Amino acid sequence: MEITKNSHRNTWQAVHETTRAIREGRLDPALTDWLSRQGVRVETALFASVRQCDQRLYMGTLVDEKGRVLEYLANLDLPEDDALDDVTAELGPKCSYHHRHDPCDPVTMALMIQRGQAPALAAQPA
Repeated sequence: MEITKNSHRNTWQAVHETTRAIREGRLDPALTDWLSRQGVRVETALFASVRQCDQRLYMGTLVDEKGRVLEYLANLDLPEDDALDDVTAELGPKCSYHHRHDPCDPVTMALMIQRGQAPALAAQPA
């Protein structure tokens, strides 16, 4: 799919930047390490969103190499509060195959990239 709308390019860029920041440990190397310890292949996962809720508390959504959508809560100070949940079955319109999907949604865009429906992160959208 060629991305021609500015809104879609902006969403693609946001997923790209978030993914690079996490993969490179620029956001917080401890978060990148936490994700790896949870079994996430950081080098192939696409990060739709990440929010820093507190100094060492993060929440976000990622798409793994199998196309699963995982939501996470990473409390880097209190690991007993951590969560990593597969929410793929509950996606509804966020799923790129849903008839009402919206490429302006970062989760949908990450799924589109993972499924080859949008340019890979190494490429730039047209």
